[in-house]
Amino acid sequence: MPQQIFVGTLIQSAVIVAASLIGGKLSDRMKRRKVFVLTASVVYGLALFVVAIASDFSGFLVGMAISGLGFGVYAAVDLALVVDVLPDKRDAAKDLGVFNIAGALPFSVAPAIAPAILAIGHGGGSYSVLYTVAGLCAIIGAAAILPVRRVR
Repeated sequence: MPQQIFVGTLIQSAVIVAASLIGGKLSDRMKRRKVFVLTASVVYGLALFVVAIASDFSGFLVGMAISGLGFGVYAAVDLALVVDVLPDKRDAAKDLGVFNIAGALPFSVAPAIAPAILAIGHGGGSYSVLYTVAGLCAIIGAAAILPVRRVR
């Protein structure tokens, strides 16, 4: 099991690096940030559903690769979008601090609520339910980009 997690994480990381570079460059060229962030969030959420329903190691690896694609593009383009919409460049550090809290909060809260979500699953301990909830959160979170008006 630990080897499988390692291989999945390795594949995901390689895809994240490639997707970040390519997605960031495409976003700069096309001057379209919102569509990249929205699409990447949905891809990431769908990838978590793939992991949730994976019945074997190959399915898990496919889900991890797709999640790397979504997360890589999201991470690169989301930061560019944030820079584009900062209200006042003189307060950039404060604004980016708030953004960092928003990004770090889920990583802080998730371990606290994960045991409760795992207990809901089929007889307890079902990671399928956990990945499904995470996928839903990613897709719902994608809607947060829609109200941003200052960028395309």
